[in-house]
Amino acid sequence: MQRADFEAVLRFLADVSHLEFDRPYPIGFLALLERLVPCDAITYQELDHARRSFAGVGLGPDDEVDIEVYWNTGPCPTMRYRELTGDLRAIRTSDLIDRRRYHELPIYRDYFRPSRLEHIVDLGLPALPGRRRSFVLFRALGSSDFSERDRDVLELLRPHLYRIEADAALRRRLAEALCDPNLDIEHDHSAALTRREYEVVQLVASGKTNAEIATELWIAPSTVKKHLENIYGKVGVGRRAALAARSPAVRT
Repeated sequence: MQRADFEAVLRFLADVSHLEFDRPYPIGFLALLERLVPCDAITYQELDHARRSFAGVGLGPDDEVDIEVYWNTGPCPTMRYRELTGDLRAIRTSDLIDRRRYHELPIYRDYFRPSRLEHIVDLGLPALPGRRRSFVLFRALGSSDFSERDRDVLELLRPHLYRIEADAALRRRLAEALCDPNLDIEHDHSAALTRREYEVVQLVASGKTNAEIATELWIAPSTVKKHLENIYGKVGVGRRAALAARSPAVRT
């Protein structure tokens, strides 16, 4: 990778830092990733092999794709490789199988080729047993394959994606706590929020992003994140543990 590639990754991370979301991943995130690694279609997908189900979000061709065709003709070489090895590293289809053999596979003939998608690079993400999560980038028939640079750039994002997902989970848990009608943060002395933490809670409740909160309170975004971690530690974990002690039916 060259210096320009590292600079492109830094710009991508700066741009996505302005996207605040509580579940991975919004269309805006995919659009920025598409700029970082140019492609004709891109998907964040979650596959459940036992239920033969698919969930996710994508950008690309408008053609409707029948997911049943995937289950009936798959798995694709990448998913088979993941199942056999557990390796989540960014990988191209061409790293696993030569083009002639790939074109002979039912998954290509009946699923990818009708959508005019030829080249694939897949970045695997941790998932529960029996499930697969990944970013999948496609290039169309007649285009060039993804380069080693493209693969390496995606892999370079891995630790940052883990951080982004952790932040999203934190915001989701805090939002759930704020929506609980039985929770009065302002008067809950057991939570023992500081004045600044209470200010952060109020701004989160009003829909402010981390960056907007940092600007309004004249603090660094990293400080906002730390306040949120402290708040959840006081309000979320303690509150849920107390509820669980009173009612075994409550999920922690």
